[in-house]
Amino acid sequence: MEIRNIRTFIKVAELENFTKAALELGYAQSTVTMQIKQLEEELQTELFTRNGKLIALSAAGQEFLQYAYQIVKYDAMALEHFRADAQPEGMLCIGVMETVCASGYADLFYHFLKKYPGVSLKLEVSTTFEAMENLDRGKFDLIFLLDNRISRPNWVTAAEFPADISFFCAPEHPLAGKRDVPLDRLLQEHFILTEKGCNYRYVFENDLAAAGKSLSCDMEIGHTEFIIGAVSEGRGIGLLPYFTLKKELDSGRISLIQVSGYRIQLWVQVIYNRNRWISPAVKAFLRELELFGRELSAR
Repeated sequence: MEIRNIRTFIKVAELENFTKAALELGYAQSTVTMQIKQLEEELQTELFTRNGKLIALSAAGQEFLQYAYQIVKYDAMALEHFRADAQPEGMLCIGVMETVCASGYADLFYHFLKKYPGVSLKLEVSTTFEAMENLDRGKFDLIFLLDNRISRPNWVTAAEFPADISFFCAPEHPLAGKRDVPLDRLLQEHFILTEKGCNYRYVFENDLAAAGKSLSCDMEIGHTEFIIGAVSEGRGIGLLPYFTLKKELDSGRISLIQVSGYRIQLWVQVIYNRNRWISPAVKAFLRELELFGRELSAR
């Protein structure tokens, strides 16, 4: 059984498309078709069901996929074992939320690159759904989520950090620095929010709907710095993770609003797929992540 054929099978299984798999692998589609045919002949079973241009894993294909992950994983582990002294190198692909990039978490990425110059780091801003899907498809080595705790049987949560979601306003706003502001009073204001579907906005609006309440949103945009800038100019109330606001709070550019009897807390979660080979670059990043977590806890 050719290892390259097994890699091709995994890619086709994850993308459910021969053409897309060929493009990602840099093969002609005919090559991908031939490799899958060779595997099916060796295994004496159909790995995919075909309905015109649509394909899906057959029952046998779903079963073989688990073996395929392990074969590729152990192949890579064997190569790594005999290159044990080599420095981490190659591409490390991480899916991140936009708010994570616009915060102190960016220091983790900068420090990692400085320490491991042989690694090329690719950060791709993604929604939670996109990050989860691309982790399962093998596009991302790691993902940073900001959400309620999420788990799947094939996932490992390497680290998690609590994240308070905070209301904030301009320093001159009547609610600036106020404690125990009634939620009904806050809802009299106009909001500048991230796009609909963003996790913390979704939590807030769901809580309001459950209480028979609603808010007035004058502007929505999926860009943390823009929201902070607009709020600092007095254009409305913002809602963002506290870790993205700390620098601007320390400078006095914005002020927090504490709402009576209401709090949103989510988790920054760093996750990888246990079915995949954990490359030296991923292992090095996880070590730096552990150190970063200790420093974060000590602050």
